Amino acid sequence: MSSWLKGVYKSKRNGDAEVLMAQRKQSNWSMISADNLSGSNKRSSISGQETRYSVSIPVDVIINILSRLPLKSIAQSRCVCKLWSSIARRPNYNLLFPAKSPDDPPRILFAFKVGSSLFFYSSPQHHQNNPDNNNNSSAIVATRHDINLGSDLQQLCRPVRGLVCSQHIGKNCSWAVVSNPITGEIVTTPKLTIEGIHLKERVRGKADYCFGYDPIDKQFKVLRITRLCGSPEHKISFYAKYHVLTLGTGAWRKLQCSTLHYPLDENGICENGICINGVLFYPALVKHRKHMIVCFDVRSEKFGFVSVDDVLGLPIHRYSVLINYNGKLGVNFCDAACKHFELWVLEDATKHTWSKRVYVSPHASLNWDNYVRPAGMIGSGEIVLYRMYTHNPFNIFYYNLDKKIIRRVTFEVPVLEKFDHFGAFTFANYVEDVKLM
Repeated sequence: MSSWLKGVYKSKRNGDAEVLMAQRKQSNWSMISADNLSGSNKRSSISGQETRYSVSIPVDVIINILSRLPLKSIAQSRCVCKLWSSIARRPNYNLLFPAKSPDDPPRILFAFKVGSSLFFYSSPQHHQNNPDNNNNSSAIVATRHDINLGSDLQQLCRPVRGLVCSQHIGKNCSWAVVSNPITGEIVTTPKLTIEGIHLKERVRGKADYCFGYDPIDKQFKVLRITRLCGSPEHKISFYAKYHVLTLGTGAWRKLQCSTLHYPLDENGICENGICINGVLFYPALVKHRKHMIVCFDVRSEKFGFVSVDDVLGLPIHRYSVLINYNGKLGVNFCDAACKHFELWVLEDATKHTWSKRVYVSPHASLNWDNYVRPAGMIGSGEIVLYRMYTHNPFNIFYYNLDKKIIRRVTFEVPVLEKFDHFGAFTFANYVEDVKLM
């Protein structure tokens, strides 16, 4: 063999060896990267024998690593191994990650519905404004959160501890989606289909979904109320069925309620309940004619009712909005001319005791006829107002009930610049929660 051929052969052999060694190194590195996380480590030697060694990452180091990651990265890190997933799902998760505990000020969460698309944004709730200046206004850029809730969105429930429940209605079915706008996680409930209902029954309208949280057992629950046409054995025109789903179980459970009721159809787009201290409140029509506030205890899953017509002397209608008033249920009513509104606060649900406050409408353009709704009351004693149907730029208004001072904040939302009109959901006192579903 000529020296030239020997050189080519030697070069090829050395090249194959280098490729082989590179493949072995890559294989070993992959094994080390995957196995070190669980504490079970293997490495193949050149002779083909396996050598075991003990090199693992301490749990406190893993916690320290996770505490430095963005929320969305923490959600993705659960796929690394079972250990990381179990750490992220611990009940004391917020205590393990003090850097990400909900000590930050509450934010305002927005959701803009354009066609079949929904865009989530958030911004700080308190801004560098002087509330004593009537002409004070500011413009800020909202933070976008990308999340895909799917199609056929009908309603959006108020956030509960960082999670949002949306209601979807398809051609022959309905379902709910629980999501975390910050981490991008979503959980879809089993669908209610017409085919799954007895032939003698028929869905009347749509199923309604409400979202609540049990602070004692730390469980999220979705309440579903389905209206059905009555069958001969029921001897009524229609009735309702009640089901509840505990997040994480994936199954609906039937509930018993001795008082026939169903949520009001004519309420505002966001009026499907508010959860305060483990009690889910929602306005309902009882026995086809009486307006009441339903008090659903999320932990015991029992229904209670508070009279509205007899005590307040006012029926709940499409301009009525439920808010959290300093830890108590508040109900907003406005007069026919929308020149003033009443705020009724439930002082004692057992005794059906209410207190009343009357306020003048803050501005002529901010009346209820223009689809203005309260997004909630914040710690400064201001009510946050917004328009349900609006155009770009998007504005919210802070109304100080005691000083009767209003200030405006304009949000720069680039994605809305190409749309003339859109629907808006706005929620005050939104707290980002690092608890993963």
